[in-house]
Formats: sequence, C-alpha cells, structure tokens
Amino acid sequence: MYRHLKPEKIYKPHDYVPLPPPNFDIFHYRRGRKYISGVNHLLPVDDSEFDRIQHQHNIYYHVWKNHFSSPIRELLKTEGTKVLDVGCGPAMWTLEMASLYPKSKFTGIDVAPIYPVEIKPLNVEFLQVNIVKHGLPYDDNTFDYVFSRFKGFSYTIKDWKFVISEICRVCKIGGYIEFMEKDVKFDIKNDFTKKELSRFVRNLRRKSIEPIISPKIEQYIRETNNFPVIHHEKRDVPTGEWGDNEYDTYKIGKSNNEIIRWGAENIKNIMIEECDYDEKEWDLTVDEFMRELDEHHIYDNIHRIYAKKETESKEEVCKRKFNFSLLRSLFSCFKKPKKFIKKYN
Repeated sequence: MYRHLKPEKIYKPHDYVPLPPPNFDIFHYRRGRKYISGVNHLLPVDDSEFDRIQHQHNIYYHVWKNHFSSPIRELLKTEGTKVLDVGCGPAMWTLEMASLYPKSKFTGIDVAPIYPVEIKPLNVEFLQVNIVKHGLPYDDNTFDYVFSRFKGFSYTIKDWKFVISEICRVCKIGGYIEFMEKDVKFDIKNDFTKKELSRFVRNLRRKSIEPIISPKIEQYIRETNNFPVIHHEKRDVPTGEWGDNEYDTYKIGKSNNEIIRWGAENIKNIMIEECDYDEKEWDLTVDEFMRELDEHHIYDNIHRIYAKKETESKEEVCKRKFNFSLLRSLFSCFKKPKKFIKKYN
C-alpha cells in the first residue's frame, strides 16, 4: 500500500497554465496485454478493454436514461461550473458531458494517460494523477461536481477510504459528489456456480479488492461528516435476452451478457498469474457462470451514490482559520511598521 504523499504541485482547473506532459513509460505487457505498472489495477489498458468500456458506457446510459443522478442539470448550464472526473480512463463520459454542457469546464484525471492527449474540446483538460499515492492536486472546495465510476477493480479497500476523502475535500460546499459502481453480487442457484463465485470473491479479497463496494462507498462518505443526506439508487440489469421487450431491456440484457463475458476474458491474466486458477479452469468456470445467468434469469446490479456537501471538515476549517490569522498578522505588521521593527530589532 502507498504511503500517501502530498502532491508535488497544486493546480487550478482551466487556469491556462501548461500542464505537465504525460508519462507514457508507465505501461508494461503481460501475456500480450497492456497494463499499468506499479498500481493495483486488475484490468488491462489496451484496445480490447477500451472497446469494452465504450460498450459498457452505452449500455448503462440506456439503463439510467442519463449520465448522472445528482440534481445538477441547471448547474451544468451555468458558465464556469467546474467538473472533475476521477479515474476518467479513455474519457467517454467526460467528452460526452463536455459536448452536452459547453458552458461547464471539465477536468479528467487518471493514473495513466489513456485519455485523448492532443485532440479534445476546449472545455476539457486532462491531468495524469496517481490519486492513491499523492491525493488530488487541487485546493479544498475547488469543484462544483466530482464524478467517479467503475473503479472497483482499481482500488484496494484502504485506497477507497482515502480516495473518497480526497473527492469530498475538493468538492465545494453546495456541490455534489457521485459514484457509479457495480457489486459482484448475483443470486446464483446452481451449487457449482455458487461455489465458484465464492471462490472468485475470495481471490479478490486476498488482493484487498472489495467486490461488494457500494455500501462501503456510502459509509466512507458518511464518515467525512460533510454530507448529511446520501442518496443510493440501484438498477437491476438483465444478463440475457429475456428482458421486457416493451422497454428494450432484452437488448440491454444481451449486451450486458457480452460485457460480463468480455470483462471475464480481460481479467483472466490476473486470475491465472496471481490467483488460484489455470486457464482451462477459468474458461470452464466463466462458461458455466454465463450459462447460469442466462438460463435462470439472474440480474446484474449497478449503483449510483450521490450527495451534496453541506459543511467543511474540521481540518478544512482549521486550515482556513490559520491562513486568515496569518494574513491578518502580516497585514498588521505592515500597517504598523514602527512597532514591528522595534519588536524584532
């Protein structure tokens, strides 16, 4: 686990100061797949994974019928509203939101430069940040809205607590934070599949990955004492072509089935090299699991957790009071130079 270090520099979003160039030496290859070095990120960062993320992005837009749940639509139409996307990845969400809300200013951060480096809208900027190691390189109360999604296989359970505290810190009073995550939780009936799902969950927890993360997110937000009301919404998503034709959920179910299998293929290297599976065993387990989902009409689940920041933390208040006291002391010294000189000479 990282020892949390202070950011090397504090940035102001869209300050028109040149941002540091991205570091492309952060990648390595294993069994033909591209990964980020030095982080606990279980999934690769190559074209196959980006295509899966794009497909997933489209599916869940249709599940929710929108890009967010926080009541911020009018805020996003206001000139200069600042939005932060934490762990933006290839930045599908950031880019679409920037197009929909051109008056807002969007910042995407990620540990690796897998976002568009050169071509992007004028109201979008990207910064390479290792939030787990350094925190967020922004002052307290900087952003009107902070969003993060699908980081369940990127953070350890201890990382989550720190990351959420940082997200809460940089959100303005009156602003909103929002998370969208999936839990590895299925109502499995078959004994073999149930046993294998439990095995998969145990392997994740051995790597300090919490598969049922949505209640933890809510808990860690509450522990900041800045967000008195926390909203938690859930959608049950079909995992096969057996949904309601009237609402096209059968199409969503078919696509979601493909996404789950695709994700299982993309995480396979880690399961084989660092957990207790061999390749044939993993493939067999995935086949049985996918058959179970479809035949028994088992739902996937996706969560959105959002809250409005109402207060500052004690640390933020103390820091603000200290800075104000320091400025007041300096001002009084310059206001009465004779006494100041007499006192210190």
